[in-house]
Amino acid sequence: MLFASYYVVFYLIPSPPNEVSQLSKWILDWKIYLQIADEILIFAVLAFIPSIYQLANPWRKEEPPAALFASGLIFLLVLPMFVLVDLLIGRLVYPVNVYPLGEETIVFLLSLQVGTMHMISLVLALAILLYSISFRKRKGGGFVFAFGIFAFGFQMIASYSWILSPELLLVCQLSFPIWLVFVQSVEQV
Repeated sequence: MLFASYYVVFYLIPSPPNEVSQLSKWILDWKIYLQIADEILIFAVLAFIPSIYQLANPWRKEEPPAALFASGLIFLLVLPMFVLVDLLIGRLVYPVNVYPLGEETIVFLLSLQVGTMHMISLVLALAILLYSISFRKRKGGGFVFAFGIFAFGFQMIASYSWILSPELLLVCQLSFPIWLVFVQSVEQV
């Protein structure tokens, strides 16, 4: 639910203005929301770690290789990229020594954040697909597989955030935490 909260808070923040000279004002106007999103994101990442272990336990003998590979993708790529996004947002809203936050730096940070979120969505899409394929033979696996196909598609769409409306982007991004809750609820049954 923390990832869902992060996506909703970020949805409430309007897109950065196209005029570079307005970026500092945009950060100042939305600083509280950016700080809230920043703090939620780091806790979401930390809370996600046990969920990955629950999705694919490497010590279980019958664990499908696709699920283990998906877990590897998340541990090695997705989690570090989410931490990078958190650091980028944090640099926008928290002072770092006396280093100035000029317009070029803001543009660089925002560009890097968008690019990193693009990669996160693509890798998450692949991980969701691999998990969903590997869960097909488990109890309730058909539902997990079907929902995983939709979540995969939504994550692929979310990876192109710069061409989506904020509402569509939110729906696509929310497919990940909804899928995660759904899979874990099916696993508990």
